[in-house]
Amino acid sequence: MIVALTEIFLIAFFLNLLYELLHSPLYETCLKMPLKKYVPLIIRASFYDAVWIVVIYSITYLSFGNKNIFNDYLRIGLFSIISTLFAYSWELYSIKNKRWEYSPKMPLIFGAGLTPTFQIFLTGLVSLYAFFLVK
Repeated sequence: MIVALTEIFLIAFFLNLLYELLHSPLYETCLKMPLKKYVPLIIRASFYDAVWIVVIYSITYLSFGNKNIFNDYLRIGLFSIISTLFAYSWELYSIKNKRWEYSPKMPLIFGAGLTPTFQIFLTGLVSLYAFFLVK
């Protein structure tokens, strides 16, 4: 299981790295940040996104006892709900505590950024799909 979680982590890390690079212009913080600080920030964010994907996947796995969450909609639903609620809560916390600031282009949903609210859910499902596709 450790090997599988490591592979999922690596897929999720690189997918989130691409995602972070593409949607970082929606953050005022990233637009104003020098490259020397921007690169470590994006790498760190991608790392933590991948960690959370593995953690949420593990919760789903432990809840159902089956590796492949695509075996039924309930597993996908659990992963989706946990990842979206976590990301939404994290966004609200981070904005409130001035960890980052949105640019005017960021679409909002209930006070949080739309793209980051669904990021872990979307990149998580794509990462898991890619993992199970090659297995």
